[in-house]
Amino acid sequence: MNVSPGRLMASRAALWVLGLSAAIPFAAFLAMRSVPGWDPMAMEPTGHFWVVSAAALLSGCIGTALALSVQSVRSTRTVYLALGFIAVALIFATHGLGTPGFIVPAGTYPYAVIISAGLSQTVGAIFIALSVTPTAWPLSRTVERHSTAILSAALVLLFGYLATMVWRPEIWDFIPRTKPWVTVLASTTIALLGFAAWRYWRAWRLTELPGQIAMVAALGFLANAQVSMYYGELWHMSWWLYHLHLFVAFCVLIAGWAIEAARAKSLIVFSRAVELRDSLDHVHAGTAEELEALEAAVEAKDSYTRHHMGRVAEYVEAIAREMGLPEERVEVAVMAGRIHDVGKITVPDAVLLKPGRLTDQEFETMKHHAERGAHIASSSRVLKHVADVIKAHHERYSGGGYPAGLKGDQIPLEARIVAVADTFDALTSTRVYRPLRPWRDAVAELQRVAGTQLDPVCVEAFVRWLSRTGQLDSGCEQLAA
Repeated sequence: MNVSPGRLMASRAALWVLGLSAAIPFAAFLAMRSVPGWDPMAMEPTGHFWVVSAAALLSGCIGTALALSVQSVRSTRTVYLALGFIAVALIFATHGLGTPGFIVPAGTYPYAVIISAGLSQTVGAIFIALSVTPTAWPLSRTVERHSTAILSAALVLLFGYLATMVWRPEIWDFIPRTKPWVTVLASTTIALLGFAAWRYWRAWRLTELPGQIAMVAALGFLANAQVSMYYGELWHMSWWLYHLHLFVAFCVLIAGWAIEAARAKSLIVFSRAVELRDSLDHVHAGTAEELEALEAAVEAKDSYTRHHMGRVAEYVEAIAREMGLPEERVEVAVMAGRIHDVGKITVPDAVLLKPGRLTDQEFETMKHHAERGAHIASSSRVLKHVADVIKAHHERYSGGGYPAGLKGDQIPLEARIVAVADTFDALTSTRVYRPLRPWRDAVAELQRVAGTQLDPVCVEAFVRWLSRTGQLDSGCEQLAA
């Protein structure tokens, strides 16, 4: 399956926008520092206090919104991401509170003002990077295994830092202020933010959700802020520029996530998309174990979909072998059946888990999962040969299905097989909106729609297999259990 021109253009456009959003502010900083008169002084302590307070508040809102979207502390990616923004908010708040003329006397520059701005970004970047660490990395396993202890210790340290910076800032005098230290801190922060941006970019390539591209842009602005923060001249425009970077970064992120929250009523999909990207990266040979890991990424969203895909794969293999297909086509059909609903990871929970009939608009949203699943499969070198099967598994034999309205032999045979298995398992499984149907009733329904919705040859092969193996006569339903 080739990448569509529209999707390719969207990806290139996103790259251009992201590139310009990084290049223009950096060029502005260089111009301010290089051209005489372009870096005027603007000593405004009051303005500084309110700008910093606003940025800290925005970061705190982002962290709180993420924390509220977490259903369990086991959702470590989202928890670490939330903690990253909460860390920025708390530490950066001490930077604002230390502004001369407010809590501290005018003309006094406590150490909190000097180190808290940069430290807030570095600590935040560490947690944001932890939220996207590949699961195969040894560090990731350790972080997940001890997540509760790490999170508890981090919160204690954060609030301890806030308290000591307000009442005993001299405690932190041991932190060096030399130029080499500044370079190390800035470089480390930029590297961590760049790593996280790259991971979110790869996740966006799979799902194309607005919140993820907003995250990439926001992390770019935060990385850019490090340059003017450390190398701008105090109270000059080159120094004020980093405050603007932070403010814009948080506003972009909130706007992108607001769009996503309105669409999906949840922010949890960001961590799921990263996990899906990890699972795809681990698929090297298409083995059952690798595909089960891919299914697990979907199970985090909807446990029915994961177990449903596993059962469908079993039925698909039975049908394909009953029809006498060559081994390579059996493998294609089984692989497609095992991941045919992977595109549902981008379907809003409010639609996917709705305990009732979908509205026309909700059904249109649900229909996109076939194309999205094909796009996800095509993103993997090992899975791209099943993308067309995944895309076509909701086509109708007589036409009128989706997404392309194919009919008859226009629909890949493997997709027609998946459609039969998919329909049977849906009928014989309990769903949130209806109870399961007995196997004989389900078979009767398959035979009724053979020739219209389903390929009659595939239906006949499936019924023949059920009868030949004795499952239909005995009423044995262990495959659907």
